[in-house]
Amino acid sequence: MLKKEHKFFDKILNNDVDDLYLYLENLHNAIVNDNFLQLPEDLFRKYNATPSGAATQVGNFYNIFQFINPNIVRLYDALSQTLDEACSYYDIDRKNEKYMIHGWFNLDYPNNIGEVNVSPLKYPEHFHDHSNGMGAPWFHGYYCVNAEPSTTYYKIGGIDGTLFENHNKNNRLVLSETGHPHGRDDWYQSKPRITVAYDITPLQYLGGSSYMNQIPWIPLR
Repeated sequence: MLKKEHKFFDKILNNDVDDLYLYLENLHNAIVNDNFLQLPEDLFRKYNATPSGAATQVGNFYNIFQFINPNIVRLYDALSQTLDEACSYYDIDRKNEKYMIHGWFNLDYPNNIGEVNVSPLKYPEHFHDHSNGMGAPWFHGYYCVNAEPSTTYYKIGGIDGTLFENHNKNNRLVLSETGHPHGRDDWYQSKPRITVAYDITPLQYLGGSSYMNQIPWIPLR
């Protein structure tokens, strides 16, 4: 069977992104200042000293979809609906795959004016999945809480593929099959950039790795 052409799936939510922003900002502060996640002492000291990006780096210690917040619940529900669309497009029996989801959030402080940390032509280098870049039935994506104006770059077709610019919009979720490396541009706005990210993986592929079993996956119903 021929592999289908890559397709992005997206959905605009009716979330209160200002409320969610404050919630995630407070959660970030609790992680880096109060060791809310009960991180090992060396990790806590590291991210207490350099907090930008901490919630991303310790993402395997939590699952954002286990936190009680109405905006996160709505995001979970919208992702379930969007996964239905993706499975229909790729001719996947969703019920048979018993999908699991792991989510975290990214909070990154602004770059200083003139400072360049991210080269979008170089940086789309992580596959962000557990399928070695195989694509559907593995999926990943992100949801913008405060990411305007910014761009997320994808290399469609792999690391040597075609560069695609996904111009971000707050309150929009994006879902993509894996196998298309991605990265973002720099951020010069006054407030931190916040997104929620997620991996969505069939249950059958999670049992063979002790590393994978340490990640707090939950079912995506």
